[in-house]
Amino acid sequence: MGFWQNVEEECEYRGISRKELAAVAKFSVNTISTGIKRDGMPEADLALRISKALNVPLEQLLSSNASIQRIDKSEFEAQQKLLALYMPYIQKIEHLPVPTKKALLTIIDSIG
Repeated sequence: MGFWQNVEEECEYRGISRKELAAVAKFSVNTISTGIKRDGMPEADLALRISKALNVPLEQLLSSNASIQRIDKSEFEAQQKLLALYMPYIQKIEHLPVPTKKALLTIIDSIG
């Protein structure tokens, strides 16, 4: 199974339409149909956006014999809520100077 077939299967599993995925990952809805027909690979940045939108490791979408580790819908929704809650902080951390970022991440690692 190719990348786009894995994406299609994951969308079906999660109850996400092609249109919804395209909106979240910011690409044309026709890209999925074209990718499936051509059995092609997307550009790296698009593949990464899709894996993040589906909350699936990119390696699993790229795998020709994907056995995608599934989480139930309630766990997926809980993860999405956490991501939304902490995303502003993550974005702030990403903009810090590297030494400050490393120090902060070291502190966070030592907590848990």
